[in-house]
Amino acid sequence: MEKRYYPRYYLGNSEVLSMDLSLRALRYVQAVLQRGSITGAADAMHVAPSAIAAALDQAEAAFGMALATRARAKGVSPTTAGRDVQRRIDDLLDRYDLLFTDMADLQSGLSGSLSIGYNAPIAPAFLPAITAPLMAAHPGLSLTLTECDNTGAQKGLVEGQFDVILFVAELPTPQIEVQPLIFAPTYCLCPAHHALAGQGRASIGQIAQQPLILLDRPAARAYYLDLLEASGEAYRIVATANSTEMVRSLVAAGVGVALLNMRPRLAPPYAEGATACLSIAGATAGVSLSLGFAPGPRRRMVQMFLDACTAYFDGPEGKALIVAP
Repeated sequence: MEKRYYPRYYLGNSEVLSMDLSLRALRYVQAVLQRGSITGAADAMHVAPSAIAAALDQAEAAFGMALATRARAKGVSPTTAGRDVQRRIDDLLDRYDLLFTDMADLQSGLSGSLSIGYNAPIAPAFLPAITAPLMAAHPGLSLTLTECDNTGAQKGLVEGQFDVILFVAELPTPQIEVQPLIFAPTYCLCPAHHALAGQGRASIGQIAQQPLILLDRPAARAYYLDLLEASGEAYRIVATANSTEMVRSLVAAGVGVALLNMRPRLAPPYAEGATACLSIAGATAGVSLSLGFAPGPRRRMVQMFLDACTAYFDGPEGKALIVAP
């Protein structure tokens, strides 16, 4: 679509003259003022001389002044005002061309800032492993990592705060394009010495009978409570915590057991004591961790991050973050 420049000019004290000049017309005017010849400008722009003459007429009408004198034998000579307008047109078109050059560099470049919002309590277990190779390969890249809830992540993406988000895409905002990464079944975390640990798996009814530690995050709380309610067993929550690390440490200290969906790979809890991960017998519950990004063309660095995430979760390291049913 032809881009347009809309100047407004004040004549006398109050009269306003406004006319739209297309960028094409401005380029024709620039060419004729630079070359001093309508024919020469037409040859340079690969158009008929009448198109150059019409653009010059249009510009003079828009600006309310003569930009050039025209003589059949001597060609076109800019007036004093015309030379001033020519400098301004040169500056405007240079800035316009630079804008698109800069945008092309931004779209294809491998430098600059990449802003990632994530609703993934164990993101420290995998985001550094995904981003470190990208940063090593592209030293001009800088990262901004922001932990937020599911709603905040989506809102930040839509408002332009984030380039890409990691979130649980159950009911995503329509303005977001979604790429699933991994399905994480719900599992039970218990102390390694717990009676259930030797079984390798437990029913949700058995889990509900234990002292429970609840991960108290906006989406997780309701999800885990619904799962416990569905067991039909009376259950008792002895502690709540809003971070996965605190939940894991409470379990390691023997306070109780917990329901979780993803586990840090090879990362021991802060508290002394080992833990065991049990799959839940007969259960199909779980969450899908997904990537979210704006529809349409993507910066090359954004696409590289998406590809790196997909490769990571398709590989053994990503699969180690879930407890298979």
